[in-house]
Amino acid sequence: MLNVSLIDLDHLEKYVAGDDELRDEILTIFEKQVDKWLRLLDPHQADEEWIDAAHALKGASRGIGAWTVGDLCEKAETLVGPDHRDPAAREALLNTLRGYISALVGEVRHLRERPSLK
Repeated sequence: MLNVSLIDLDHLEKYVAGDDELRDEILTIFEKQVDKWLRLLDPHQADEEWIDAAHALKGASRGIGAWTVGDLCEKAETLVGPDHRDPAAREALLNTLRGYISALVGEVRHLRERPSLK
């Protein structure tokens, strides 16, 4: 899908202060949580649930330096309220997000297999 890294490795390295075990633990938690938040992003659900799931996924993504996914989640947070609650727009964004998440999870797995980011 993309030829560039979806994770800002400099950010991640600073975040874990060079601790490879901590990096792997954070990436493992992210991988487990991402499925949960994606399942909760139902285009037809109430605004509160939609925004809560988008916000949680945004924070988790930005925590590991996955800025593009975080930005997509930020856009998802705007698709609420009577003037912006459009299930078709939510579904389109969710489909884009799923594609990025799939690539991101692959990158997370690859990083965990590497001995070090250094």
